Amino acid sequence: MSSIASVRRRRTALMLATSVLVVLALGGLLAVGGLALARYQGAKDAAVPTEPIPPTATGLLAAVDSKNTLTGLTVFVERPNNSPGGSIVTVPISSDTTGGIADERASLADAYASGGKDGLVQAVESVLSVTFDHVEVAKPAELAVLLQPVSPVKVELPADVLTAQGGSDTVLYPAGKVELTADQLATVLNARGLTQTEADRRPNVEAIWTSVAAAIGKGITDPTTGLASSFDALLTQVMAGPTDSRGLLARTLPRSEVPVGNDIEELDRADAVYVFATVAPSNMSAPSPGLVFRIEAPAGHSDKVKYTVSALLYLGANVQWVYENGPVQSTTKVYLADKNLEDDALGAEGLFGNDFEQLDSSYRIEGVDVILQLGTSFLEDPASGDTLPSTTTSTTVP
Repeated sequence: MSSIASVRRRRTALMLATSVLVVLALGGLLAVGGLALARYQGAKDAAVPTEPIPPTATGLLAAVDSKNTLTGLTVFVERPNNSPGGSIVTVPISSDTTGGIADERASLADAYASGGKDGLVQAVESVLSVTFDHVEVAKPAELAVLLQPVSPVKVELPADVLTAQGGSDTVLYPAGKVELTADQLATVLNARGLTQTEADRRPNVEAIWTSVAAAIGKGITDPTTGLASSFDALLTQVMAGPTDSRGLLARTLPRSEVPVGNDIEELDRADAVYVFATVAPSNMSAPSPGLVFRIEAPAGHSDKVKYTVSALLYLGANVQWVYENGPVQSTTKVYLADKNLEDDALGAEGLFGNDFEQLDSSYRIEGVDVILQLGTSFLEDPASGDTLPSTTTSTTVP
């Protein structure tokens, strides 16, 4: 089902309760009150036009080795409105799926081992807050076929590529510059030494996909017509134009929190939401009961934008869309999806300072409650964006 549709279905039941809790919590973000949406008095004004989020087909590629062990996860996203090109995002298979809530942590690799394709998809969508239109599980030979259009690829390997043979590690390719065929690319993406962790392998994996994106250049396949209807069509469309590549960040967990013999890391969720809300907003889900935000900022302020994402997630809100080609303006502006809430916002200070205002919106976005336009008075202030806010605040309902 559509992630946007699911947001709409939850909205009626949840708005009354969550508009108070989440945006009062955002008052902690703004230090003295901020966006205290204290009352929900009616439906959105139908006279204001609502714009849909441009669709971006999204696909998950799961690479497995000859023993059917998960070796890699890569997300492909086409550009909005079926434009050729797109994004390649690598996801650590060691990412924890429990959020530290369960008695024992488990990784995405564990999810595939225990639940197969369906279990993996459910876990990845939950961890990333992203829904996938297409999913492909590829064995080494199948992975090589998918990579054939870009073969050969020039890669600079940051570390030796190791594989386990006869009870010891063998160097398949030493660190340095190398040109790899599609079969060799698949071999490197599946290779693992006896004691290598996902963190050990990650630099080479990311280097491969960065080099694939570079090899695509301005495009190496013919673009498709319409939104991709299959994983192959999606990959063809991504390879048809300029493509970016990056990996998601993950942190090492304390040994005491990881079962002996397991390779599990903590995914930087704010980083993941920031990345996918930027490239695949139409596929973002809203797992928290709070309001749904679009964040706008001019280019060149990714650290402050990511901090804002982190703060909103910390306070129980959802981030649907990050747009980093926003207006350049000193004042931070907030647009609410419901004009009946205009009188329910308190003065904003602290995070955004006094240079902050709430305005009526001349347009609305489907599934989005709040459009937050970050101003340069916040973005360029070296003293802002350092620490997460307290979730405790006091407000007065007018």
